[in-house]
Amino acid sequence: MKKNFFFLLFLVVTSCAKQNCPNGVPVKMKNLTGLDGCGWVLELNDGSRIEPINLNEFNVSMVEGKKIVVTYEDFPAASICMVGKIVEITTVCE
Repeated sequence: MKKNFFFLLFLVVTSCAKQNCPNGVPVKMKNLTGLDGCGWVLELNDGSRIEPINLNEFNVSMVEGKKIVVTYEDFPAASICMVGKIVEITTVCE
């Protein structure tokens, strides 16, 4: 009986965590600080990249290759790094 309770609790907790980013986009964190004007960028599944202006506002550990899910909005700005479009992150789910 205890096993069933813990299994049910696990399902509830994990299903709630997935609902935090219902329209999220899976991305992989890339550290491009070696390039002029670059920092952390996010790589989408199709290989394109986005440059978040506010990634440091979220409690996410910066790890090369880490996969997270984000929601974002386009941000009208120019980039020195120029590896992707500039975005403002609205939600981060790990």
